[in-house]
Amino acid sequence: MTPQDTPCGAVSEARPPPGPRKHPPEWKGMGPPRCHCRTSYHHHHHPYHQYLHASITTSTHPLRLLLLLCLLYGFALASVSGFSLQQKSSCQIDQCYDQYKDALELVGGVGDVNPLGGGGGGVGEVSDSGDNEARCVALRTYWSCIKSTKNSSRGCQGNIHYYSVRNVLRNQMKQYNCTMHGPTVDPSSTSSSSSLSKQVPPPPRQVPDHCQYHGKKVFQHCGLFGDPHLRTFDNQFQTCKVKGAWPLVNNEYLIVQVTNDPVLGGQGDATATSKLTVIVKSNGECGSEHYHTYQAQTDSLPSAFEDGNTSIGPHGSVQVVEVEANRHIEIHVHYIATTIVVRQIGRYFTFAIHIPQSINENQHKGRSSGEPELCSKGCPASEQINYKQYLAQRRDTVTRIQSEATGPQVVISRYEAEEVCKDSGLVDFYFDSCVFDLMATGDKNFTLAALSALKDVLRLDPAMAPLENRTSLQPYDSAFGAATAFSRTVSWWWHVVCVVSLCLTLWQRGDVVVVR
Repeated sequence: MTPQDTPCGAVSEARPPPGPRKHPPEWKGMGPPRCHCRTSYHHHHHPYHQYLHASITTSTHPLRLLLLLCLLYGFALASVSGFSLQQKSSCQIDQCYDQYKDALELVGGVGDVNPLGGGGGGVGEVSDSGDNEARCVALRTYWSCIKSTKNSSRGCQGNIHYYSVRNVLRNQMKQYNCTMHGPTVDPSSTSSSSSLSKQVPPPPRQVPDHCQYHGKKVFQHCGLFGDPHLRTFDNQFQTCKVKGAWPLVNNEYLIVQVTNDPVLGGQGDATATSKLTVIVKSNGECGSEHYHTYQAQTDSLPSAFEDGNTSIGPHGSVQVVEVEANRHIEIHVHYIATTIVVRQIGRYFTFAIHIPQSINENQHKGRSSGEPELCSKGCPASEQINYKQYLAQRRDTVTRIQSEATGPQVVISRYEAEEVCKDSGLVDFYFDSCVFDLMATGDKNFTLAALSALKDVLRLDPAMAPLENRTSLQPYDSAFGAATAFSRTVSWWWHVVCVVSLCLTLWQRGDVVVVR
């Protein structure tokens, strides 16, 4: 049987005869059309028609849509990872030069110098006038601004202007030995709110022997700073909520109380000390017959007691010393060898007290044990925050905070916070507190609060500060981060399995056509 004689609907498995194919005459519309099996053979066996048939079948298969969704999912993941196109116009770093100029005016001693030359756009030389430290504050302010702009706008990714400014500025900072992290100028302030006082407190006033302390020279230290973080008299380190008014110290000579308010723009239960009151009780022989009150509130750090006096008693046995106006005062109570340090950093206060242990041992006599005193008893359990677990859970997270206090949106990862705190010279609990506060509030003033707290304890009594010099959160990651890391790993592998399973299903169904 020849191919021409094959009945309709049947396909011959014989090969077509060699030589040119003869096409049947075209049907003219007379009589029923003939079924030419050569055409049927041609349709089923010609490579082009096989490909056409596969293409038509694939294009109508529902799994083709799933393959498209798979690809779209991949693009979405890439976009989340940061591989997105941004317009150059969204990288606005020219405003950072204005902040740099404002910083020059505030720190003084450097002159109107453009580190980039020609209006902030080209390479220039920095004048040799002025102090390197002030120059570094201004350059660091510029650096902080462009880095913040890049973090809040992906338009700086691949922006030639941004990278040019960044590289020149980095070279200038290296030339003058400026660290990347340290004091900067708050652009919304009229003074550098982040620079610590370098002034040394004057020596204590000399008082008669009978108005000096003659007890055991064993001292204790208590400090409260930041979000707030507490170091008790028995060297317990805690991070607390303690919103509202709380007593720190209450003995037969002194009362110290603080008021903590929510941090502007902070996350969760973040609070900080906005008001501090010190009451010096009466002491007829060396002090006064009356109580004297010292009170500091936000934007007000007086240099005297409320009655205007800077000293109390016939010999000035109680004394208020202004170390730096509106930033740092100390209260000395000579007859109990006690020093109280109060600092204002940004909007909030830090507190430290250095007091003989015997004074604290006798303070609870005749009084109810239920009275809370944070320095002696620590924060109530219901008010404590597990700062170690908090830090471990944010190992690979990025915090985004925006408020009137922080200005533009602050974007900071835990790694970046660690670097800031490490470069500031903070260690151990003070390092932990610094990272915690940056992640919770985004306010770099809290970095300086931790630094001042550490410096105060080292200055008042170095023996009270046995330090391990730890600048790593690895111990907390090991203790608390396992569950979080496992959850992230499971989530990642779940995505991988879903994508691979979908692709394998498409492959097995034969719906992926590769054209060579």
